[in-house]
Amino acid sequence: MRRPAPSIPFSNARPVEYDHSDGGAITYANGRAYRRETSRHDPDNTITPDEQKVLRQHQLEAAQDRQARSDANLAAALRLGEALRVLKGEG
Repeated sequence: MRRPAPSIPFSNARPVEYDHSDGGAITYANGRAYRRETSRHDPDNTITPDEQKVLRQHQLEAAQDRQARSDANLAAALRLGEALRVLKGEG
């Protein structure tokens, strides 16, 4: 006979019950249930190779955008520095 899972005192938490018909994916030890790592594969939430390519492309585009902003900021800083030199009379 299976013991009921112990409850947590002073809380509204309820013990989690597992479906015992799925015995292949769950290991029981000391009254606790552990899900096997190999049973965690969820095809609905797994990234496909095509999705990986799209994500990589987005990463590359974002890196190019960051580099372009950085280059534009550097060019603006150089123009500002040159304008300041002209105003000071050094140029």
